[in-house]
Amino acid sequence: MLIVIVAVVVVVVVVGGVVAYYVTRPTPTPTPKSILFYTWWATEGRVAGEHTWPLFSQYFHISVSPYVVPGAGGTAAKYAIIALIEAGKPPTAFQSHEGPEMVSYIEIAPQGANSFYNTTSYWMSLVTTGNVSIPVIEAGMYNGHMYLFPVNVHRGALLFFNPQVLREYNLPIPTTIEQLYYDAKVLYQHGICFMIPGADSGWDQFNLWENIFLALGGPKLYMEFLYGTLNLSDPQVQEIINETNTWFLKFQALDCPGWESLTWTQGLAWVIEGKAAFQTLGDWWVNYAYDFLNATTYPAIPPYTSWTNITVMTEPFPGTANVYALDVDAVAVPVSPEEKYGVLFAEWWSSWYWGSGIPGGDPSWTKWKSATFYTNITTDYYNTPEQWWSYQQLTNMSKNPSDWCNFVYQLSDGGVFDDVFAQVNQGLLTYAEVGSVGTSQWMSTLASALAEEKAEWLKANSLGLGYLGWPGHYLGCYVPPWVSNTNTSGS
Repeated sequence: MLIVIVAVVVVVVVVGGVVAYYVTRPTPTPTPKSILFYTWWATEGRVAGEHTWPLFSQYFHISVSPYVVPGAGGTAAKYAIIALIEAGKPPTAFQSHEGPEMVSYIEIAPQGANSFYNTTSYWMSLVTTGNVSIPVIEAGMYNGHMYLFPVNVHRGALLFFNPQVLREYNLPIPTTIEQLYYDAKVLYQHGICFMIPGADSGWDQFNLWENIFLALGGPKLYMEFLYGTLNLSDPQVQEIINETNTWFLKFQALDCPGWESLTWTQGLAWVIEGKAAFQTLGDWWVNYAYDFLNATTYPAIPPYTSWTNITVMTEPFPGTANVYALDVDAVAVPVSPEEKYGVLFAEWWSSWYWGSGIPGGDPSWTKWKSATFYTNITTDYYNTPEQWWSYQQLTNMSKNPSDWCNFVYQLSDGGVFDDVFAQVNQGLLTYAEVGSVGTSQWMSTLASALAEEKAEWLKANSLGLGYLGWPGHYLGCYVPPWVSNTNTSGS
């Protein structure tokens, strides 16, 4: 009888333990049918995605569902993403820029930096290989902490033009701001305008203003704007800002009819058609022209400058030839039940080679969009000559530490915090609309924006994220005053 009772007890204990295990064990996250990716790529990024994301689905049997919130430079999508993060309902992955933009998300996230997948060890291991651009990694790292997967590098601060128009009126390719204005003024008198669209919420105006400022002030003052440390009381700075404002209004006076209702994509068609003389943006312009207008962009270098059949050329904005303005697109992955799939997607996308015979997503993506940040690529696989030229310049400068001080991060594409971005965009759009009578208001807006930018960085510093780079490596060789720095050599 005792044996029977013991047997029953053993059975009960075993069964109870099995039941308890199944009740209490973690429920594995099922493989999602689709990855929700928030983005503002409605044009050239969408085309690159159509050539890249199906490959991810082919290799990993998970589809990608982009949720597009259109708006140049993320003028609308950034705030939709912030709202989702604040509500505790982030997407599986989302588009971001490098630069301080990502810190905007960290600062409002419920768990701060812990709300996002930390990519630091992954990228630092790649840095040791010598096969990635150091300045590109600096631009996405905050005091040695990284929460992004870069996927491509655009070059900002470029000038686009139709060389046939210049040739028709016997005008030189401009290499100074004064020469650019001379060309633009002559062409304007012949009914050919300077394209500065106004329907992108002030983003195009920000591009023009920052490019003039970079040409006049150089990379150090530009980086001071990025950190909000630009001293508007300094007479030399005042002089440069005043000159920047003057040139901004002079070019704005040569703008195209109906500019207020034009977007950057509509504007570039005017340049290709010869109706507009110039437009200044970054080389996302190149990809859109290729994808939608069947126009190939060439750099303004030999032998292309002697070719007579080219309709689109580009060069660094006059006065910025030795500076590389980075605009790095990237993917962030919030911590969530589907985090590992977001990481799989983003890491594959940013990889050149995945392994086991599977290529990474970066070769396909960057063929259609800007350039890769891997510096060991020797074959021109790009759609346009401009992309290969831009990549070669990025690689050559990245491999030469003495050039690292000539990298900046483009202000209008991630180089300022999101609230400052909106403030400057609106301020410059208003300035363009009202002209010189709005100078004092614009200067007030600028002062307010710089103060807010500095305050945001100080807040980031309190979180241990107070600068772009890692100890001994500072983007643009600029160390903000709140950072205790013991090694500024090299970068």
